[in-house]
Amino acid sequence: MQLRISSNTNLIAFSRDGKRTMDVLIPLYAEYGYKNLDLNFCEMMNPESILNTEHSGEYITRLRKAKEHYSLEYIQAHAPYPRDYMQLSDKEKKSSDEAILRSMDWAAELGIPHIVVHPIRAGVEENIRYFSSLLGKQRKSVRIAIENMETREEIWSAADLKAIASALSPMAGICLDTGHAHIAGADIPSFIAESGELLIGTHIADNNGKEDQHLLPGFGTIDWKNTMKALKSGYRGYINYECMYFSRYLPQDFSEDVIRLSLKIGDWLLSL
Repeated sequence: MQLRISSNTNLIAFSRDGKRTMDVLIPLYAEYGYKNLDLNFCEMMNPESILNTEHSGEYITRLRKAKEHYSLEYIQAHAPYPRDYMQLSDKEKKSSDEAILRSMDWAAELGIPHIVVHPIRAGVEENIRYFSSLLGKQRKSVRIAIENMETREEIWSAADLKAIASALSPMAGICLDTGHAHIAGADIPSFIAESGELLIGTHIADNNGKEDQHLLPGFGTIDWKNTMKALKSGYRGYINYECMYFSRYLPQDFSEDVIRLSLKIGDWLLSL
């Protein structure tokens, strides 16, 4: 498969006019040119989200109907994540696990091949035990893509992610977050090469190397020419944006402009 552009549904979710949810945003992405989307189940982290209520099934039905109506492909999803899992009480850990499991159920129902999860703030062996337990509890089979984090006190390197994903094979792979890698000081082309066939998803975003700004590529300091060269050499998935802060200070009237700019930047990335 040739590399293609996709985006998390949070690309224009935040603006100075307020937040918008996936069911409202998906028609806009489809209308302005997107065919492939990454569903942001992190909406569950908002206590008031419909996904945390008895009406969640109706919401998932709307997402399914939008997929069919606009002939979209939901290429991955992002699970909610705890801020610091190891510091939670047993009750809080159970609640966090249940939220992730529900998002995995929805991913399976919507035909999504894998869901991105954050590693816990612990070592390799602790993460293997944690994800092994989580996968053992899932009601419907869906693969996880474990994301690299931005500090070296967490799981940040390709070597550690590879060790975790290999231990959980074939139900786990790696999601490269370029913004996190840049902050951690990782060599992104080397990260891609080391991940090899375990690299099954991406979060493509730019930043200044210090803050997780979630900017569109070209608005930060990542070397996109060599990053794209590495991706084209061995990765067969989607160049998937996670750039929700790029337009958060703009009015919602700029939505079409931001979406069309993101697609134009995608053409530029693929040309490198």
